[in-house]
Amino acid sequence: MGMKQAEKSGLGIYSVKAGTFIMTAIVVVNALGDISDYETGKKLAGLKNADRTEYISCEEALYQFMAPRDMFTGNTTIGAVITNAAFNKAELNKIASMARNAYARCINPVGTMADGDTIYAASTAKRGDSEAVRVDINFAGTLAARVMSAAIKNAVMNSKISDEEFLSMVK
Repeated sequence: MGMKQAEKSGLGIYSVKAGTFIMTAIVVVNALGDISDYETGKKLAGLKNADRTEYISCEEALYQFMAPRDMFTGNTTIGAVITNAAFNKAELNKIASMARNAYARCINPVGTMADGDTIYAASTAKRGDSEAVRVDINFAGTLAARVMSAAIKNAVMNSKISDEEFLSMVK
């Protein structure tokens, strides 16, 4: 529908600490899909109608385009979850995979050919450090999805640009 019916988003960060364990998410949201609050389901940002007075469903609008088309528009949501716990590369890949559930909770539709949606995971723990924080991978991956969900919400809610400024940029 073009930038004139789009809405702003931005950079979001969220972090939690449990004892000595820390999990942080950072995300830049420029999604094709609508953004919803992961806790309430309320739409926070997304596709607007032509006169920008109310939201319309990005998913429903997408269904209008059944014939193949080039939808690459430069949209993407890219994020990272960072922890101080010790995980190897395969475990960090699993945590990143689990964190992707945040995208499904908050963005609809997600993972389209118009998006480059990606999540990375990293650890600040030094390899072989016997005193590094250790937590269960299922705990870390599940928390990573929750923390990423909150970061996505922050990316939309804390965007400082006004609707008028946004529109003046896309003209």
